Amino acid sequence: MTDPRISARSLLRETFATTGPIYAPLLIINSPSLIFATLNSLGKLGSAGVAFNIIYWFVAIPLLSGAMIFYTYRSLTKNPVTVGQAFNQANRRLLQLIGAYIMCLLLVLAGCIALIIPGLYVSYRLMFSFYATVIDNSSALDSISSSWELTKGRWWLVFRSYFLIVLVAFVPIVLILILISSTGNLLASQLVGNVLGFLAAPLMNVYLVLLYLRLRESAATIK
Repeated sequence: MTDPRISARSLLRETFATTGPIYAPLLIINSPSLIFATLNSLGKLGSAGVAFNIIYWFVAIPLLSGAMIFYTYRSLTKNPVTVGQAFNQANRRLLQLIGAYIMCLLLVLAGCIALIIPGLYVSYRLMFSFYATVIDNSSALDSISSSWELTKGRWWLVFRSYFLIVLVAFVPIVLILILISSTGNLLASQLVGNVLGFLAAPLMNVYLVLLYLRLRESAATIK
């Protein structure tokens, strides 16, 4: 079952129309990721690199993602918060976010071990676990269950919607990086890639929050 009322292209247009006012705050929220990626590219982490990577992937990513989702959701629902308040709310849900993150990784890994396609299928079905954790304040297990139920019968819609935003946001980045890499300057390519990915992240975030909200509205209508 798919929902004809949810259009990936309409969501893209809405994303461009609504991202502008919240773009800068979202960049501020996500700025630690750019700092970390830059230090990593420059090799400045040294022997502490392993510890920093563990902290970044299993603590910073859930925290930053949670803060961006919360800030975007409150802004889109006309109940805005400050950057600090978004971080506070994400921090309150940090254990839930980390739990959902680790459980999703393990489930997707299990799917990939079976075959690549089941792994991709599981990843799309669980894509909105963070959103349920942040927006609905659900436990890690409930968030995963909620995402699985929300995307039931809508896997193809989620896939093509995600494919569209990735195509729009990252294909230009890839082309630019190929051009820079052709000069032989790999460090410059890495640094530019970090910056461009950082600049594209708010767009991805707004698009996926909008998709999550539309899926919730659709599910509520069907019930």
